[in-house]
Amino acid sequence: MLKPFRLTLLVDHQAVSPALATEHGLSFLLELGERVILFDTGASDAFLRNGDHLGLPLDRVAHVVLSHGHWDHTGGIQAALGRAPEAKVYLHPRALGPKFSKHPERPVREIGFPKASWSAVCPLVHRVNWTTAPLRLFREVGITGPIPRRHAVEEVSGPFFQDAEGRHSDPLVDDQALWIQTPTGLVVVLGCAHAGVVNTLEYVQRITGETRIRAVLGGLHLVNASEERLSFTVEALQGLEVEALFPCHCSGESGVAVLRKHLGDRVRPLASGGQFLLDPFELSSNREPL
Repeated sequence: MLKPFRLTLLVDHQAVSPALATEHGLSFLLELGERVILFDTGASDAFLRNGDHLGLPLDRVAHVVLSHGHWDHTGGIQAALGRAPEAKVYLHPRALGPKFSKHPERPVREIGFPKASWSAVCPLVHRVNWTTAPLRLFREVGITGPIPRRHAVEEVSGPFFQDAEGRHSDPLVDDQALWIQTPTGLVVVLGCAHAGVVNTLEYVQRITGETRIRAVLGGLHLVNASEERLSFTVEALQGLEVEALFPCHCSGESGVAVLRKHLGDRVRPLASGGQFLLDPFELSSNREPL
């Protein structure tokens, strides 16, 4: 039987209290009984400072899962491993590859692993788990590994490249999600859902054999999404009967507004310091931190 768990959004671009740091980055902490998992590390050590403020057990993190190789999800790994030096790290090999962003009329930016993060991970390569296929951390918790792109409309959105010249697009095959199988359905945690939120949810259903989706939390990457993609996403989420959706990070205000218009109060707010508690089901995203 699954033990009660708490899922905390450690850092994002907005917070439930001015006492908590914000940044363009994402990090979640999952507490499943005595087992503690860190999903993404934000862009800096802000997740750590917020976790300390909230009194969370970051020193007991045994698993660090990186959703993909962009700096706003990997920038704090040095701080994470400094606090929990025995933690195992899970990422796709391509997460360590070169990554660039090239917007029209803007300078090319390198957006992959920061140097400090490289320096923290490379000496621990013997403890790195390369997630090239689905992997279970525990019976009830798993990582998707690379996600099949069944729906072309969910193509990687954004000017992402593997080279500074912008000749080779980055398909972000390193994108992966975390899932928790509960007695009442799946809870799926997303980094940026570069593979597409619908592709991701359908893949988790196939991996687990569970069709019910209790909650989805994280970045949906609907920033600048086309009307076609937004319509497809709304229709698919309705068809999947997602019980609760907590978009944050890169989901985009206009995209979230469309979701809320069609899905109503199933779309709920989530900010740094917000907590999702299961058994009993409770969201405390607007609660003052401890």
